[in-house]
Amino acid sequence: MSGPQPLLEKLRVPAARGESQRLEAALAAARVFVILSSLVVHSLDTQPAPRSETSGWILLITYLAQSIAILILLRGREVGPRFSRVVHGLDMFWALVLTSTIQSASHPFFLFFVFVVFAAAYRWGLRAALWSAAAAALLLLMEKLLISARPQDFGSLVAGGFDLQGVLIPAAYLVVTGFLLGYLAGVEKELRAESTQAKAMDRALVARELHDGAIQALIGMEVQVDVLRRQAADQDAPMAGELARIQDLLRQEVLNLRELMQQMKPLDLSPQHLLDFLAESVDRFWRETGITASFVSELREVNLPPRVCQELARIAQEALVNVRKHSGARNVVVRFGAPNGSWKLVIDDDGRGFDFAGRYSQAELDAARKGPVIIKERVRSVGGELTIESATGRGARLEITLPRSHAGKN
Repeated sequence: MSGPQPLLEKLRVPAARGESQRLEAALAAARVFVILSSLVVHSLDTQPAPRSETSGWILLITYLAQSIAILILLRGREVGPRFSRVVHGLDMFWALVLTSTIQSASHPFFLFFVFVVFAAAYRWGLRAALWSAAAAALLLLMEKLLISARPQDFGSLVAGGFDLQGVLIPAAYLVVTGFLLGYLAGVEKELRAESTQAKAMDRALVARELHDGAIQALIGMEVQVDVLRRQAADQDAPMAGELARIQDLLRQEVLNLRELMQQMKPLDLSPQHLLDFLAESVDRFWRETGITASFVSELREVNLPPRVCQELARIAQEALVNVRKHSGARNVVVRFGAPNGSWKLVIDDDGRGFDFAGRYSQAELDAARKGPVIIKERVRSVGGELTIESATGRGARLEITLPRSHAGKN
């Protein structure tokens, strides 16, 4: 049986780690739009209060400049929970300053309080939206009391001229809006989480079916072909050679399916486990392919956002798959370190190299339409830089560099 408290607990759904950055970017764009709209409305106000005509423009332009700076900042680096809290406090501050400074009946600045509640709902869920709405309502009441308590307005306050209803109605609007937005945001995040979980369960089920079904069947066929090849070795050399080729194809398909299984598994990787994951992936690659592989890192800990750790892990996996399928290498080394103030992941092999020679930056690779597309996209998604050095017949070297500014942005 569910009651009010279980409902509140159920809807306390903060933004997931992966979507926090996208959410902040969306809120930053919405903030700029709201301010620009307010500037338009303020310019159409034909009867502004005398003291607000200049100060209103200054405040709005200052708030707009701050919001544009936040939008630009979000494009260049990852942000954490502290950033969200600071920006939320600034939004509340600006809403209070604008509504208290610009005393015009037609001003739209009450909407800034609504934006604050909206942002709280989609950042942290129902409870945060209600707290923000209550705080905004209290600030509106205090603002009205302070304005009415000025010497020039004190007479009307004593005479009962304080418009309590004019404060309570907007405050009630804010609380109701906070509940509705918080409820809708919570339900939307819950549905999205359920959808993500269902997809992960489906992928895990497919991976188990591959392991217990197709992979085991292929391994069994490969063993049978090996027996036939050994029997034919002394009697029919051409047949033995053909069976060896089929056996190798079966072995490669087993490896392909195992790699597919690894890529299908949900990867929720924390910074504390990145080094162990890379070492384990390289060791498994050596065992399964026979290509000598080693992992080298002098780091003892990694201070990167979980999303960046996950992308680095996927990049390493994809690079190893490419080494096995295309390079013909006998040796591969994966290195991860933090030289010269940046994070660097390096995959170095002694295979045949790419279809180009030289050292190419990511911009040059894009211009020439060369290099592994998936790896380039993953590197770009975390704000990194890919460099490929290739010598035909003498191997290739992939360098993924990330700025140190990624550190600590959880």
